[in-house]
Amino acid sequence: MKCYLAVLFWALAVFPVRLWPQAAAPKASTDPLNRGNPRSAVTAFLEACQGRDYSRAADYLDLRQLPQRFRAEEGPKLAEQLESILNSASQFSVLRLSQAADGGLAVDGTVAIEHVTAITRDARTFSIDLERVALDPGGNQMWLFSPETVALIPSLAPSLSQSRIVERLPHFLQAITLLETPLWKWVLLAALAFLVILILRLAGSLLLALAGKLAPKLTSSNRWRWIDSFIEPGLVFLSAIVFGLGEQFIDPSALSRLYIARGLLLVVVWAFSWCLLNLIDLSLARIDSLLDPRQRLASHSWIYLSRRLAKFAVFVIATIVVLDNWGYNMTTMIAGLGVGGIAIALAAQSTIANVFGGVSVIGDRPVMLGDFGNFGGIMGTVEDIGMRSTRVRTLNRTLMSIPNSSFAGMNLENYTSRDKILFNPTLQIKRGTPQAKMRQLMQSLEDMLKRNNRIETGPSPIRLNTLTAASFTLEIFAYALTADINEFYRIQADLFLEIDEALSTSGVELA
Repeated sequence: MKCYLAVLFWALAVFPVRLWPQAAAPKASTDPLNRGNPRSAVTAFLEACQGRDYSRAADYLDLRQLPQRFRAEEGPKLAEQLESILNSASQFSVLRLSQAADGGLAVDGTVAIEHVTAITRDARTFSIDLERVALDPGGNQMWLFSPETVALIPSLAPSLSQSRIVERLPHFLQAITLLETPLWKWVLLAALAFLVILILRLAGSLLLALAGKLAPKLTSSNRWRWIDSFIEPGLVFLSAIVFGLGEQFIDPSALSRLYIARGLLLVVVWAFSWCLLNLIDLSLARIDSLLDPRQRLASHSWIYLSRRLAKFAVFVIATIVVLDNWGYNMTTMIAGLGVGGIAIALAAQSTIANVFGGVSVIGDRPVMLGDFGNFGGIMGTVEDIGMRSTRVRTLNRTLMSIPNSSFAGMNLENYTSRDKILFNPTLQIKRGTPQAKMRQLMQSLEDMLKRNNRIETGPSPIRLNTLTAASFTLEIFAYALTADINEFYRIQADLFLEIDEALSTSGVELA
């Protein structure tokens, strides 16, 4: 586990990723040269250099220490030299720079400083920095390469000499360039990508074959599924790491490294998202297998909905992470999604109420599929609990569909969940019956109930509770020890026959 964490931290250092968009500071005006934050300023500088517009590229340098008459001539030269310096710095990555308007990385007194990269010359290390300055009368601040960096540019410019191997390459491989990178480097990058994919694909096949042989020996097949969910995403992640290491040796231009880093960032986020999706599938499948069989059918639609929502959330978060780290302003988009979500929620209040009503029924489990009961005055059997409604098969064999929001608020009397069934008949005895016969009947009925091992009686199962001008009312209160209604009907039939026999023996007539 420590090894995995070390690799993860190293990867985040190579491919710096923010997991949530930075809050954009309010801007007084929009800079046409896009110098509002460090990353956009350096990106725009490299794009101007790539278009050979070094006069425009000079606008990203703080030239205030140069005399006014030399700026128009020296500025483009310094911009071209700075481009070659950044191209030679293999550790430099635009994605490491902040997108916040105030930089947020370092503050030197009252001056905001953003460290871009470090250059080593003659065993000495020099810092290339951006500085946040206000150049226009309105006080609008923008990011420029600092005067100290501008002063160092002539001494840090690399020599243009090439190795003997490069000099022997065909001329077209050196002359043709894309994003300031010669064609021979792109050929090497393509070969590196093919080699990395091929090697890791072969390693993955061998690993899967070996793991397949070891899978039956694992204590649980479920454990193998969890391990398998990490293998292929891990290989994709490892491919991006290895390619990123090899790319530093090939050393393409700074602008090429920006687009390559964006591509590698996309691959890394894709690998993590792929792994998360696998874990979501396994987790929900595990939850589904642990459910009661009767509840599993009712919960299947909710598990399916949860899977879709979770995967959509992973996709949205991954998209936001990638686009934000690519330099797009996601704050406005997220705010728009929030407003749109509120509008959708208001328009679909009844649907959302039914969804949450169904969630409460599934979670609280007052009823499950196949349960018979009285549901708000509707007697029947529950046949389905869906996302919008619950369906009950009534005694008339019709199918009643009840919205979940209403069903969750009903008085739900579940007959299936009872442990025993009440036996509570009443007997109307003639008023003129002698008291001795009445007492004999009551004692006979009580003895009959207590002898029956299928009946549970309380302290007074036979109660004389009503007296009218025409009759006495004799109540029997006992429980049949069964939850099966058909078994109860058989017990009840036997009891009624025994009651009739007790009436005949006692000589008591019903009113």
